[in-house]
Amino acid sequence: MGACSASLACMAAPTRAKKRLGDHLARLRDSAGRSLAQTAKELKTSDSTISRYESGHVLPNWASVAALCASYDASDEDRDTAARLWENASDEPPRVRLPAGSTKAFRTFVRAELEADKVRTVQSLAVPGLIQVKSYARAIEAAAHRFYKQDVRLDSHVTTRLNRQKRLENGELQLHALIDEAVIEREVGGPDVMEEQLHRLLTVGARANVILQIIPKTAGAYGSMSGPCTIISFPSPADPPGVYLEYPAGGAWVDNEADVVRFTTMFDDVSLVALSPTETAARIGRQIGALGRQ
Repeated sequence: MGACSASLACMAAPTRAKKRLGDHLARLRDSAGRSLAQTAKELKTSDSTISRYESGHVLPNWASVAALCASYDASDEDRDTAARLWENASDEPPRVRLPAGSTKAFRTFVRAELEADKVRTVQSLAVPGLIQVKSYARAIEAAAHRFYKQDVRLDSHVTTRLNRQKRLENGELQLHALIDEAVIEREVGGPDVMEEQLHRLLTVGARANVILQIIPKTAGAYGSMSGPCTIISFPSPADPPGVYLEYPAGGAWVDNEADVVRFTTMFDDVSLVALSPTETAARIGRQIGALGRQ
């Protein structure tokens, strides 16, 4: 991938795998009673380099990991753990270029989504970004232009949104989306755009890694009606899930265990009042028919 443009900033931050390796190396150093300065001097490098290894901001090569283990007189078990963690960290997800000025919470959310194996979302306002078509995404972003900085192009937001869909398309990511019925009735971008988007929902909903459920208007009030809520889960038990709450001009990343449990329970409750995937496909089909009769 080339250099980032003025309106797109490369997302460079510790991945969970690099952070686990860094934590392990820091524990080995502490157990050996060594300071950053002592370790850096022995390995003929800088304090900041060792610190970046331990924080997960930089992935050391294997020779450096082996040298650190030797310096700390690590046990065979700790060396094996370091090797496993290093291999996992080496197989990190690709970077995603984000629009310049993206909030810290949004950067955390996108980074988490890249490492996740499952996404659950409740959407009361719009089709989830992971399954939007380009024309629908452009209409959504154009309507929200007042919340963007003047030097950030609309295309940068749309490109970021579409790039996030790749892991879902290749089957690496599972998606369970609960979508308010009003979302499929609202003609975002006009009838033609909405018809394209609804056909996309039918196609995506037929995939083995996707569950779509429409929340019917007859269900009445439900949790998360005030805005989108997305729960991110990871393949490793060592990585607890997190929740992203979206609102105009920003969002919030929630990883407090008690709060995550509340949002997860809310999702389960809403899924019980939503239409089944089969009923959902039929409802979307009827909406496509209604658009065609206009």
